[in-house]
Amino acid sequence: MAEPSLLCVNCARPPPPHRRTWGRCIICVERNLPSTYYCGEECMNAHWPKHKVYHKMQKELAEQRREGTLLESDRSAAEEAARVAEETGSEFSKRFAAAMAFSAQGDYHAEAKAWRKIIKQWPGRPTPYFNLANTLQRSVRLEEAAPMFLKAMELYEGDGSVHWAHSAAAAFTVLKHPDCDEVPKPEWWNDEALKALSARVVVVVPDGPHRPLACGMRAVVLSGEEPWSGDAEWEPQWNVGPRTAAEIKEAATWYRRASELAFAPADKLRDEDLARQCDAVADPLLAEEAAEAAKARVAAEDEAAEALKAAEAKAAEALKVAEAKAKVVAEELLAEEEQEKQAASKKASKAKQGKGKKGKSNR
Repeated sequence: MAEPSLLCVNCARPPPPHRRTWGRCIICVERNLPSTYYCGEECMNAHWPKHKVYHKMQKELAEQRREGTLLESDRSAAEEAARVAEETGSEFSKRFAAAMAFSAQGDYHAEAKAWRKIIKQWPGRPTPYFNLANTLQRSVRLEEAAPMFLKAMELYEGDGSVHWAHSAAAAFTVLKHPDCDEVPKPEWWNDEALKALSARVVVVVPDGPHRPLACGMRAVVLSGEEPWSGDAEWEPQWNVGPRTAAEIKEAATWYRRASELAFAPADKLRDEDLARQCDAVADPLLAEEAAEAAKARVAAEDEAAEALKAAEAKAAEALKVAEAKAKVVAEELLAEEEQEKQAASKKASKAKQGKGKKGKSNR
C-alpha cells in the first residue's frame, strides 16, 4: 500500500505499480515545499482553490522568515542539533542535525523526506514524529500532521514532560482545523477531557517558545470557539457544552498571555484581538451576574431582617403571654395566701373565745 503522502491529494488514488509517484505541483517544486501529488490535470484543477490557500499561507510563513522571527528559531535549533551531533557522533544525531539544517534553509520538502527516513530507522523515537508533524503543519498539510503529533504525544506520554505537553497542544491545534474533519480523533476529543487536558498542559509548559501554543489551546478550549482566519462560519470540531462567563473571562486571560509570548507580530495581534472578543462577551455577563448576586444579597438581607423582626415580635408576644400567665399565677398565690391568713385568723379568734368562756365557769 502506498504511503498517504504519495496519494493524489484530491482523490486519494495511489500511483500505479509502474511508477513511484504521481506528478507534483510545480509551485511546490519551485518553493521546496513537501510534495503535493496529483494523478492528473482534472484533480489538480479541482483541488486548486484549496491548494491556492495553502500557497497563500506559505507566503505568510515566508514573510515571517524574512522578518527573522521564524528563521532565528530554526537556526538556533539547527545549531544546537549540530553541536549535539558533533559531541555524540551517533548516526541518529547526525541524521537529526541534517534534517534540522533543511528546516533552517526553509527546504520543507527535503526536511519532510529526512524525517520520514529517520522514523523508518528509529520508529520508537518521539522527536522525529513531532518534527515531521511540525514540517507538515508549516506546509499546511494538516491531515498528515495530526497523526504524527498524536504519535509523538503517545511516545512522550510516559514522562509527562514539556515535550509531551507541546505535542498535545500541537495535536489539538491541528485537529481543530476544518481540514482535519475526517481525521480519526483521540479518546480525549470531548469537552470535559479537553478541559482537563488543557489545564494539565499549561501547568507543565513553562514560559518559553512552547508556551504560546499551550496558552492558545487552553484559551480555545475554555472559550469553546475561535474564528479561523476570520471565517465566521468556523465551528468547534468537538461537542462544545455551554460556557460560563468565568470560563470565557479566563479564556481572555490565556489569549492575552499567548499574545505576550508570541514571536510573530501577526500572532500577537490575532491573540490580543481574540482576548478582546472574549472580554466583550464575558464582561457584560459578569456584570449581570454581579448585579444579580447583589440583588440576591439585598433580598436575602431583607428576608433576614423581616425574619428577625417577625422573630422579635413573636418573642415579645410570647413574653407578654408569659408575663400575663405569671401575673395570674401570682394573683392566685396571693389570693390563696389571703385565704390562708383569714382562715388562720378565724381559727385564732375561735380559740380565744373558747378560753374566755372556760374561765368564767371556774369562778
